Amino acid sequence: MYVYYKKDAGRYFGKAEFIRYVKKKTLKTIQKYNMLRFDDKIAVAVSGGKDSVALLYIIDEIEREFPTEIVIVHVDEGIANYSDKSEPIIAKHAKILGYKVCQAKFKDLFGFTIDDVAKYYSEGKMNLEPCSICGEWRRWALNKLARDSGATVLATAHTLDDFAQTVLMNVIRNSLDRLLRLAITRERVVEGFVPRVYPFIELYEKETALYTHLLELDHNDIPCPYAQLSMRWDIRLFLYQQEEKHPGTLYNILRFYQDLLRTAPEQSIELKKCEICNYPTTDNICRAHKLVRMLKSLS
Repeated sequence: MYVYYKKDAGRYFGKAEFIRYVKKKTLKTIQKYNMLRFDDKIAVAVSGGKDSVALLYIIDEIEREFPTEIVIVHVDEGIANYSDKSEPIIAKHAKILGYKVCQAKFKDLFGFTIDDVAKYYSEGKMNLEPCSICGEWRRWALNKLARDSGATVLATAHTLDDFAQTVLMNVIRNSLDRLLRLAITRERVVEGFVPRVYPFIELYEKETALYTHLLELDHNDIPCPYAQLSMRWDIRLFLYQQEEKHPGTLYNILRFYQDLLRTAPEQSIELKKCEICNYPTTDNICRAHKLVRMLKSLS
């Protein structure tokens, strides 16, 4: 009995074959982009959702043969009936696998929750949608947790879908500098940043979702209540339509980005340290804390 049809390859998979395919594809991606090293301490970002739980179990299986240390890092965004559902799930998986969990709350780090941010947005006090602020804070918080844990690399569960959406978002926003900073490999080392890798970058989101379902891995399946407010949501729907009509669209965006990196001149950006948190930044204050200042001015 087949459980999956890979349209861009014209291939059917049975359950056992599909599970092997996802694991093998992840391992090949790690090797292709030199994502992990023999003696890394890996911080795995686990939100509690389907993708991050799948990544945690696959990395656990891959790294069993190596002297690798793994730690789970988790950020609580402060979204009612959403964020709180993830913590017991993460604690359960951490106990099963025997890993330590390092976690932090937006409220403790920045003084605001995403529910607070959404309230300001709904009241018309600001134009930035909650997802924009959440994404900036999440990057800052995950880097801090990874650094504080002593990790040498941070693995996140971004899929091919996520990456293609990010590329297109930066094109629409004319953010070439941000686009060129989307590192797939860990070759470019920047002091203050833990190198970030994406082992699922060549897997579709529907593939990681099916993997989680077939293995019956407990996860938080409640969608974020604010996701539909973002530009990413609209781009996501557009790319789904294009992938359905033109299989391979998402892979082509990834290849386009790789070609762009090869032809673009190497960027030389002088980084300072944030006056508030010492986070690497091109300005005197990092983006995360500029957002905090803005929100405080609205309070």
